[in-house]
Formats: sequence, structure tokens, C-alpha cells
Amino acid sequence: MQFCGVTAAIIMGAVAERGRLLPAMVFVFVWATIVYCPLACWVWNVNGWAMNYGVLDYAGGGPVEIGSGFSALAYSMVLGRRQERMMLNFRPHNVSLILLGTVFLWFGWLGFNGGSAFGANLRATMACWNTNLTAAFGAISWVLLDWRLARKWSMVGWCSGTISGLVAATPASGFITPWASVILGIVTGIVCNYSTKGKLCLSCPN
Repeated sequence: MQFCGVTAAIIMGAVAERGRLLPAMVFVFVWATIVYCPLACWVWNVNGWAMNYGVLDYAGGGPVEIGSGFSALAYSMVLGRRQERMMLNFRPHNVSLILLGTVFLWFGWLGFNGGSAFGANLRATMACWNTNLTAAFGAISWVLLDWRLARKWSMVGWCSGTISGLVAATPASGFITPWASVILGIVTGIVCNYSTKGKLCLSCPN
């Protein structure tokens, strides 16, 4: 239920400034029943088709990250674009709070990934270590790419790279080695950085 609640909270980002609370609450209940539960069953149940095919998902890359991402995209497309007057100055208004939120999120993610080992054991330790490595190198690659393209970097870019690394570490942190976490973080930071620019070309709703 905790994972389901986190996934629903991610989707609610699509509702901000363009949707109403009561319909969103109804949507979350229906979505959790007919979308999240089957996804979780496919990946984590011993009889799930994904698990039987050998899919490895340590802490929810499929049901949580991919499920929430595509669901939020679909929800935002149904709701439509935000009003133009809200988009005129659509910039981070307090970078200090963004940094503070990212730090809290990073700390909580260690419990999210480390706790998926269901015990104080070596797998939990490796999951936390790999999570830190992927997040750190995701942030580094993001800001270095920003510097190469625009000759400047920002704390918002660092936070974006960190979160992209944390997301990438979620399904893999309990299975991969530390050197693979470094590669995963670098690739994730680069891919996600370019994806934010490609979103503008595709005219996706913000």
C-alpha cells in the first residue's frame, strides 16, 4: 500500500493547477484498482507473467516509475494544457526549497530502496550504496551536459539529475554492482537531460 500511495502521489503532479481534487480522488481509487494492482501482480507475484519471464524489478521501476509516468502523461493529456497566463512565468520560484526537497527525497529514497530488502542485510546495504552512486553520477552528468550546451549550470539542474538517477536506481539497485551504478547514473543523466528538451519538440502538455 505504501508503494501504491507513492505512485498515486507522483501522478497527482499532472493535476496541479489544472484539475480538481474530488475527481482526482475518484481517479486515484479507480486507477489503483485497475492499473496499479495488475502491474504489481505481474512483476512481484510468483505467478505473474513478468516474473515468470525473468523480469527483475527490485523496488518498483515498473509499477511505480513507469506506471506513474505513463498514467500522469495520459491524465495530463485528458485534462489539457495549463492556462497560458500560468505558463508565462512558469519557473522555479525558490531554489532553496527545491534543494531541500531533493535532499529529503534522496534520504527517503534510501529507505525506499534499502527497505525493499526486508531486512538489515548485505542486499539492503548494496541497494543504498548503488542508489547513492546512481543519483550522484546522474546529477554530475546532467550539470556537465548543461555546461557543455549552455555554458552554465544550476542547482535546479543538479536536483533534476539527482532525481533522474534515483528513479533509474529503483528497479536495479538490489541487483547490479557499484561500477554498473556509475554507468547507469551517467547514461540516465544524459538521456533525461535531452528528454526535457525533446518534450518541447513533441508539444507534450507540461
